[in-house]
Formats: sequence, structure tokens, C-alpha cells
Amino acid sequence: MKKLISTLVVSILLTPAFAQKLSLEECMVYAVNHSIEVERQEISLNDSQTDISESIMNLLPSVNGSTSGSFSFGRSIDPETNSYQSRTTFSNSYSLSASMTLFSGFSAVYSIRAAKLAHQVGIKELQIAKDNAALNTMAAYFDVVYYAGAVEIAEEQLNKSRTDLLNIEKLFELGLKSRAEVAEVEAQVASYDYTLITQQNNYQMAMIKLRDEMNYPAAEPLEIDMNIPIELIAPSCTFDEVLSYAMKYNPEVRNAKLSVSRSKLNLSRVKSSFYPHISVSGGYNTSFYTDMNNSAAYAAWWNQFRDNRGSYVGVSMSIPIFSRLSHRFDKRRAKNSLRTAMLNEESTRRAVQSEIAQTFQRMQGAGKQYIQSCKRVEAAELAYDGVSKRFAKGLVSPLELHTSANEVMQARAEQLRSRLDYIIQCRMVDYYNGEPLIK
Repeated sequence: MKKLISTLVVSILLTPAFAQKLSLEECMVYAVNHSIEVERQEISLNDSQTDISESIMNLLPSVNGSTSGSFSFGRSIDPETNSYQSRTTFSNSYSLSASMTLFSGFSAVYSIRAAKLAHQVGIKELQIAKDNAALNTMAAYFDVVYYAGAVEIAEEQLNKSRTDLLNIEKLFELGLKSRAEVAEVEAQVASYDYTLITQQNNYQMAMIKLRDEMNYPAAEPLEIDMNIPIELIAPSCTFDEVLSYAMKYNPEVRNAKLSVSRSKLNLSRVKSSFYPHISVSGGYNTSFYTDMNNSAAYAAWWNQFRDNRGSYVGVSMSIPIFSRLSHRFDKRRAKNSLRTAMLNEESTRRAVQSEIAQTFQRMQGAGKQYIQSCKRVEAAELAYDGVSKRFAKGLVSPLELHTSANEVMQARAEQLRSRLDYIIQCRMVDYYNGEPLIK
């Protein structure tokens, strides 16, 4: 019995009706943790760490060991008896060799530096991927909130229009309104019903978009918290302060700077190919040989291993003289890549600067629009109440009522949109000023 009760409790808690509503921050966290692009950048970052280790290992000497053994079967002439003899011989050899580059025009050093810069770029790209996942989710989240509000506005207006229809039908029965006027209000009801269906569809599409940005399973229920607080207090930082911070620490700007540094290192690495390359090598070897039919005539394995040993050491230097001008072509391409990276850095700086300026302007504009929209909603609702009362008495036409109702809908929709826009732009200003997107 206890097991049955516990099972029922768990099943109830897991039903969509009791599903926990996710806040904006929770949705963004989920999106970052389940983003395919973020995972891809994490793998790339691990690869860049491996590249650093590999480039460091290239400074160490390479050591190789080898061994071989062979049997030989056949006949040969014995010089003492001048007769053929069958012989089976065995031989094997052992060797150990090592080589190390002493000087390669500092190409190995440049490779290590380039690998470390690539790792730093990977860190920034990972952060950009996380930020993009959070930003896209935030935009989709606010779209859901907006269309949910639009659905609510459309439902309220539809209910009001139905009430107006009942009133005009009563007036028609009293002979105070014509059939044409009743039909006009019926058309208005149908129009508001169509608007409601449209907004409901927009809401569902917005939810699909949010699920997509979050990489949320389609089979699982998703509910979000629609109550988003708003404070009409702009961030305390100035435009110049935000711009100065972004030019130093913005991930995209930082990546552009690192790309320039990588291009400079690559140019230095290419130039190093014009220098001589010096390497040192050494080795040790020994061997063993015996006749399987007359092994006593040959020294023992250990004695041969000791007596047949040999070693060598050498130094080599390679000087590039002519390589079909490939080094010069590589240098030219490296210079062009550096120039391109510098242009990209300048372009990125300008783009970020422009985006910050636009964000500041949108934030200020949305704040003012929200204040004015609140006043407009208040005035439109007051006017509609007056028109609706006069309509109930048969003093105004259905067209005037419809016009007043549309004014209320537009005012409330603008109020909702400006409110959400202000919240978004304030958070974007904080983001450019170094505040984390997920608080």
C-alpha cells in the first residue's frame, strides 16, 4: 500500500500541471549547458590544449630503437674440402638512435607561442558560443512573453466585443439599431476572433523557437515564468565607460586582437625557414651471428653483443639555397594574412562600437516609449469606457466603438513591447560593461 501511494505521489508531481516554471536565467543556463555549438567549442578547446603539449614535445629529442633477426637456409661450398655443405645460420642486430634539433630559426618557439594563442582564442570562442546561446534564448524568451501578453489582450478585447454584440442585439430588438449595425459588430467580433487565433499561433511559434534555442526536448513540457520585473532605472555606467571596457575585454574584440598576434607569429615562423637548421644525432648498435649446425665455432651471444657493438654521433646543418621560391611565396601569404587580421580587428572594433551606441539609443528610446505607452493605455482605456457606455445607450456607431477598441489594443501592445525592449537593452548594456548575462 505504501509503495502504491508513493508511486501515485511521484506521478502527480511529474505531471505537466505541476511542472515548474523556468525563469529567464534558468532557460539561459539550460541553453548553455545543452548547446551543440558550446560542446563543439569545448572539444576544439581540448584540441588546442593538445596542440600546446605537442608543440612543446617537439623540442625534445626523438629516440628510436630497432631489432631484427633472420634465419638463412641453403648450401654453400666449404673452401677447405671443396664440397657442398648444408648450412643454417641465424643473425640478429640491435640499434638505438636519437636525434635532436638544436636550431631551426626559432620555428619551434614560434609554434609553441602560436599554439598558446590558439588556446586563448579557443577560450574566447567558447565564451562567445555561451553568450550567443544565452542571448538567443533571451530574445526567444521575451518573444514568448510578448505573444503571451498579446494573446491575453486579444482575449480581453474579444470578450468585450461579444458583450458589445449582446448590447447592440438588445438595442436592435428595441428598434434603436438597424440590422446593418448589428452585422457590423458581428464582423468586429469575427475580426477580434481572427486576431486571437493569429496571436495564439504566434505564441506557439515563439515557444517552438524557444525550445529550439534551448535545445529542449520536444516531448517534455516547458513552462516559463511570465512575471518579469521592470525598473525604469538605466544602468549607472556611461556610454564612454561601456565602450572603453568593451574595447579591452569584449570577447569578439579580444579574439580579433589575438588573431593579429597569431598572424605575426606565423610571419615570424615563415621567416625562420630562411635560416639554417642544425641538428645532432647519435646511435648505438650491435649484432650476433651463428651457424646453427656448428654453433661452437662462434662466440656466445653475450660475447658477440659486447664485442660487435658500435656507436656514432654526428651534427648536420641544412642551409636553404633554392626551394623554387616557395619560402618567398609563404612569406607573402603570411604578410597578407597579417594585413587581413588587422583589418578584421578594425572592423570588429567598429562593429562593437556601433552596436553599443545603438544599444544605448534603443535603451533610452524604449524607456521613454514605455512611460508614454503607459499614459496612452490609461487614456485609451478611459476613452473606450466612455464610448462603450454611450454605445450601450445607442449614442455612437459601431465604427466609433471599433476604432476606440483598436486604440486600446494597440496601446497595450506597444506598452508590452516597449517594456520588454527596455529590459533587453538594459541587460545588453550591462553585458557590454562586463556583467554576466546569467545572473
